[in-house]
Amino acid sequence: MSGDDGAARERLRTFRIDDSGALARRLWERFLREIPQYADVDAADTVPSMTAAVDTLVRAIRESRGLDAAETEQFRDYGALRARLGVPLEAMLRGWQLMISELVERIGGSGDLADEPGTVLMSAVSALLEVSDAATIAFSAGHRDAEAQISRRLDSRRDDLVRALMTGTLGTDRLRRGAQYMGLRLTGRYSAFRAITAEPEQTEWDLRQLPACRPPHGLAAILDGDVVGICTPDLGSVARPGVYLGLGPTVELDELPRSFLLAGRVAETARLFAQPGEHTLVGMGLLPAVAGDSEVGAALFDRYIAPVRDSEALPVLGTVDCYLSTGMNASETAQRMHLHHNMVRYRLARFEELTGVGLKEPHAALQVWWALRYRDLLEAPGRPDA
Repeated sequence: MSGDDGAARERLRTFRIDDSGALARRLWERFLREIPQYADVDAADTVPSMTAAVDTLVRAIRESRGLDAAETEQFRDYGALRARLGVPLEAMLRGWQLMISELVERIGGSGDLADEPGTVLMSAVSALLEVSDAATIAFSAGHRDAEAQISRRLDSRRDDLVRALMTGTLGTDRLRRGAQYMGLRLTGRYSAFRAITAEPEQTEWDLRQLPACRPPHGLAAILDGDVVGICTPDLGSVARPGVYLGLGPTVELDELPRSFLLAGRVAETARLFAQPGEHTLVGMGLLPAVAGDSEVGAALFDRYIAPVRDSEALPVLGTVDCYLSTGMNASETAQRMHLHHNMVRYRLARFEELTGVGLKEPHAALQVWWALRYRDLLEAPGRPDA
């Protein structure tokens, strides 16, 4: 340390701010004018810690030193408090800039330092900025840690509420209190959803970004490896690429268990039939029934699929399937399959010969369609037990 630096540091010992409380209150008024995120915060919750922060900064300047362990912890608490009050870190940093600017002005106009050489003022400002950097690191860490704790608590309460909405295990009063705590509209109507996905964490994050799936319009959580929750479908689709998502009917809060049950059934059906996207029970048609009643499927399979055993099985069944999907239009079937219409007629006749059924009969055609869809399940990964 040079002689000039030593003399400057010695003169800094005279620096005082005797009205730190008044300074903190003036800063608070400026916060309210310039930082909107402080509008709903009570001065009684923040001004005392601001006063203590000013005193700590001034003491460090006067003593020409950095923060000790206790002071570092003080600033961690300073940041954690603002996180608990709902002040974002960006807004907190803006307020800190205002405080440091005010202290720099105080240093420049201080009666204690006004007659000192410029090196003394520069030393004071340098000391302030140095300790400010250390304080910023400490309160930012405290803010992030507190936010993480708050997030974990919210996640736990959100997960508990979603589980309660799924199962109907809470009474009406507790359910309404929980929904209100999470910011849901008590008079709102919601659709339950279940999303089957290979990446539940990413899917949950994606859904939470959608207006339809975040309060007051919805919630999303990971339960049992799937992403489940409630949403307001009127605000837009909640489909995610590669995700099998089932939507239940739109109901009031206390009717959501039934909506969740149907949403899960739709999502599982979509997975079994390899149809990613957003689906409803009505939109899936009879596929949920095919997936849910294996005894009927097995009986129809034995009746209509098993008899077609020879080398013609695959082309015959494929042609029958296409024929049914065209509304039993042989010409359109030939066009879709790039076949001569006589070949289509031959294969249809061959199927009717082997099974003894006339495809023009609506009831028989429906049974054959069901048997074909059950065959799809048997050939799909994760197929149900036959």
